[in-house]
Amino acid sequence: MALSVGIVGLPNSGKSTLFNALLKRQQALVGNYPFTTIEPNVGIVEVPDDDLIALIDLINPEKVVPATVKFIDIAGLVKDAHQGEGLGNKFLAKIREVDAIIHIIRGFEATDVPHFYGNVDPKRDKEIVDLELELAGIKKPTLYVLNVDKITNYELRITDCGLRIANSLLINAKKGEGVDQLIKAAYDLLGLITFYTIKGGREVTAWPLKSGSTTVEAAAKVHTDMAKGLIKAEVIPVGELLKIGGWTKAKTLGKISLVGKDYIIKDKEVVEFKFNL
Repeated sequence: MALSVGIVGLPNSGKSTLFNALLKRQQALVGNYPFTTIEPNVGIVEVPDDDLIALIDLINPEKVVPATVKFIDIAGLVKDAHQGEGLGNKFLAKIREVDAIIHIIRGFEATDVPHFYGNVDPKRDKEIVDLELELAGIKKPTLYVLNVDKITNYELRITDCGLRIANSLLINAKKGEGVDQLIKAAYDLLGLITFYTIKGGREVTAWPLKSGSTTVEAAAKVHTDMAKGLIKAEVIPVGELLKIGGWTKAKTLGKISLVGKDYIIKDKEVVEFKFNL
């Protein structure tokens, strides 16, 4: 089952605007009033990956499959949501289904987008949503995202809102600024790494994989039969492969490692599985 990230926050904090920026096209219903999003919108978003682009340039494949993150846009929570306020029970149930949370906090002023509580106060808003999640017994990895008019004075603005720099980002959802960083951060939040396969020089795939997974578990991502018949695998860091200039040359130079079923796949390795069916 694919891992997913839920976008939560107060009404009119920019959740659906962020969702649309993530998809780079308008799919979610965006409105300037509370509870616009009654049913969650789901989007599969490509993970920005410079190494994948470099592999494409090197190999010139016919087909490319990037790694993706599943985002779910969940309607706004309000105070006492855990008691059913503002359709809270329904929305909290949706949050329980995700694996991690992006908590978007309003940091922008806009007269045409009224704040649910009358004024912009990121610290208060964060505490309201955090408390509702806590009272509902929801404990998941969380990335706090401050949605601002202009991305400046990053550290000052984050700490002023009572946020820790280590698990927070600044974005401008309306302009799409900071969205690539958010996608990468969400990928990390899910505990995912990326490995690559090159199928006959015709197809390059970036596979999301739980950090700490073995060769067998990686093979199962590609095909269950491959995992069952796995014998060994050949691996090389993608950076080294790119530097050398190709798989055949890397093999000739002895730069490709032969590993067994219990080998722990590392982030950004190119893997070729050897198996019998």
